[in-house]
Amino acid sequence: MAMAQSIASLSLGATAQLQGTSASGSAASGSARPSLSLRSNATGFSSQAHFTGSFGLSWSVQGNGLSRSERRHGAVLAVRAAAGEKKNVLIVNTNSGGHAVIGFWTAKDLVAAGHSVTILTVGEESSDKMKKQPFSRFNELREIGVQTVWGEPSDLGAALGNIQAPFDVVLDNNGKTLDVVQPVADWAKANGAKQILFISSAGIYKSSFEQPHVEGDAVKEDAGHKLVENYLADLGLESWASFRPQYMTGDGNNKDCEEWFFDRISRDRPVCIPAPGIQVTNISHVRDLSSMLTLAVEKPEAANGSIFNCCSDRGTTFDGLVKMCAKAAGKEAKIVHYDPKAAGVDAKKAFPFRNMHFYAEPRAAKTKLGWESKTNLAEDLKERYQEYVKIGRDKKDIKFELDDKILEAVSEPVAA
Repeated sequence: MAMAQSIASLSLGATAQLQGTSASGSAASGSARPSLSLRSNATGFSSQAHFTGSFGLSWSVQGNGLSRSERRHGAVLAVRAAAGEKKNVLIVNTNSGGHAVIGFWTAKDLVAAGHSVTILTVGEESSDKMKKQPFSRFNELREIGVQTVWGEPSDLGAALGNIQAPFDVVLDNNGKTLDVVQPVADWAKANGAKQILFISSAGIYKSSFEQPHVEGDAVKEDAGHKLVENYLADLGLESWASFRPQYMTGDGNNKDCEEWFFDRISRDRPVCIPAPGIQVTNISHVRDLSSMLTLAVEKPEAANGSIFNCCSDRGTTFDGLVKMCAKAAGKEAKIVHYDPKAAGVDAKKAFPFRNMHFYAEPRAAKTKLGWESKTNLAEDLKERYQEYVKIGRDKKDIKFELDDKILEAVSEPVAA
């Protein structure tokens, strides 16, 4: 009998059919004939199975008001959910900082791919920190079946309470040091987890004349993240992996990235950039990161023992980012270059990124997981600016003392 092949034609905003055909192009007798329907206007995912011949599968993906990147990711994940082992995943999520949004979107992507998810956020649900995104949107997770709990990672048993189901995978998106992560890792192993994933940081790479940073480059051996990676490597689980993110953008992020640029551009202020402005960095969309983590859950053998640069695959210069943000806002940006030392300012306080070439390449994710970026920074910034205006930040009273000091030092008129 000729081996059946699957031929798929996928089109967002239209119906996509997936049919089992023989090598000659005709339907194989008794073979599966799955039909796949994708519609791009949906907020959630629903599935309905039917059987043709020996078996078959039909998927329907629907929803409302999703961004372009959400529709792209939703379609891909819905297809993958049709097959493969379903996992029970625990995400230990930080309660502050830029990494918090990684847990939020990874939970969504895992559920869309057919997995079960519990997300444990550090601290108490009544904390003022929970009033910020992404925590203020956790109802979106509960609506799709994610269990949300709060507690201390140092005692996961108590924090999880009545949630007794064993977890196949534990993702630590909280700890930066071994004393914080070790209790989570030890609990995971003692309670039967087969895989542990750790959110590390690309900041542990040593400065180098060679860019971009790739997996295997020299790191700061005494860095807390590195000590965690060493511990996980020796723990003896079936699978472990570490992910090193850089700067992030994306819906739900509560740490300024593009907002720093929008604050100035929307008010027609000069944007002060450390000279010469051609320094290259990497701004990654969180949906690229969450899709990479989801692949690691679904491919534990491929991910095992690996370090992954968890970032998008293109860099941008400081000046280039200013210009993309200005275009997203429909404005012209004036860039003022300055020498931080001559201006008498600390570049770490005056500018949101490292004042140097600092970018990584997701080489391992591409070769080991088959991952690829699905986002476009210039287009995503347009959506981010719309959200920026929607929440009224363009009208917020913001002080620019350091900017004014820089502008005075370089003899530029201070904006009113």
